[in-house]
Amino acid sequence: MLVLDINDADITLRRNGEELYREPGVADVAPKTTVLGAEARARSRLHPQQSHNEFWQRLNADPVTPHGRGVANQADLVYVQLRELRAATGEKRPAVVVVAPSAVTNEQFAVLLGVAAEAGFDVRAIVDASVAAASRQTWDGSCAVVDVSLQRATVARVERVDTDNGPMVRRAAVDEISAAGFAPLVEGWIDVVADRFVDSTRFDPLRIATTEQQVFDQLLAGIDTGTAEFAIEVDHHEVTRRVSVSRHALAHKSTQRYELFARALGDPGTLAVSHRVLRLPGFAGFLQEAGHQLLPLTPDAIDVAVRDQAEHILPPPGDPGRPGARLITSLPAPAGTASRATPSKRPTHVLCNALAIPLAGDLSANEHPAFRPGSPNFRIRRGENGVTVVPAPDTAISLNGMPIDFEHPAAAGDTIDSGNLAFHLIAVVDGETGG
Repeated sequence: MLVLDINDADITLRRNGEELYREPGVADVAPKTTVLGAEARARSRLHPQQSHNEFWQRLNADPVTPHGRGVANQADLVYVQLRELRAATGEKRPAVVVVAPSAVTNEQFAVLLGVAAEAGFDVRAIVDASVAAASRQTWDGSCAVVDVSLQRATVARVERVDTDNGPMVRRAAVDEISAAGFAPLVEGWIDVVADRFVDSTRFDPLRIATTEQQVFDQLLAGIDTGTAEFAIEVDHHEVTRRVSVSRHALAHKSTQRYELFARALGDPGTLAVSHRVLRLPGFAGFLQEAGHQLLPLTPDAIDVAVRDQAEHILPPPGDPGRPGARLITSLPAPAGTASRATPSKRPTHVLCNALAIPLAGDLSANEHPAFRPGSPNFRIRRGENGVTVVPAPDTAISLNGMPIDFEHPAAAGDTIDSGNLAFHLIAVVDGETGG
């Protein structure tokens, strides 16, 4: 089953869970050639007039200026990237389920279907991303799905309703916050880095296209690593200059944009938060401090949900159903409100470098015998609803390979990476009682 997620922060195509393509929705349009994805992003500061990163959001016939070979409007750029995606499948006319951001309009869906058909795809269904994300989550009270794309962040409110076919999840409303899109946030973070260079080296990297591109590339790479602080170097006229920037400083720069987002959320509630939001410096912690309960989503969460719900998304075999792709705005909901950290998955010990110590109550990593001074510290908390991992202030660690700088649920089997140390949460079964 092919699942295509068209969020332009990282457009992703997977076949049965295997990633075939993951690139940003960015294009560099030159008179004779058009380059897409990460390669285009790596040219965006060198040739800003040729750079385009709004075509997936627009999904319309607005002109592209200057034109390129075969590229006259925004829909043409969508077509070119869809052709790349189709090539990644190795199939002549692959059948695909498209996952679309909740803010996409019916008019844009019509454009998408037409362009996808021209690009060689057989779109079998279009699934609302927030509905797919929420369909495998459990919550009490209200719930919203939070995601971010290049030009906007979205808050999609979802609700669980009882029907004759059982409980269903459906989208109730969606708000867009353009100020909290990934691209606007990055512009603010680039200014932070540039100020560091001016203060430390008297050199402004934004005055020269090549050094600005170096800052842009390394900033994005540093954010993805999730480390609390990372270095950025620029080379100009055989002179290398270097500064360090912290995630805390980037988060501070974005405070006003985060506050705009928080106002759109309203009263504290449960938030299913995409992996794209989780990588934004300080954002998840900001939401927690505002009183929201977070349900972190893994990078493959939507793909897994779509495959799990395939029988409700695709027409039955041999039944062509209605002509055209189905638009899926509701899916079956999981039963109950069980917490992820069930008693059988609660850790009893913390293992590091072959040394395991009991987790009788709250535990700080620096209390473990294997902890090394200078490593990022964190705390493991035990509560009525399970176990959470809390990084120390202004630090960042990784949980199962995902960088976190906020309080995150955890369970037995999880691994916490702190610098060069790996802490494993394990459950030791009592041999006499069998657990």
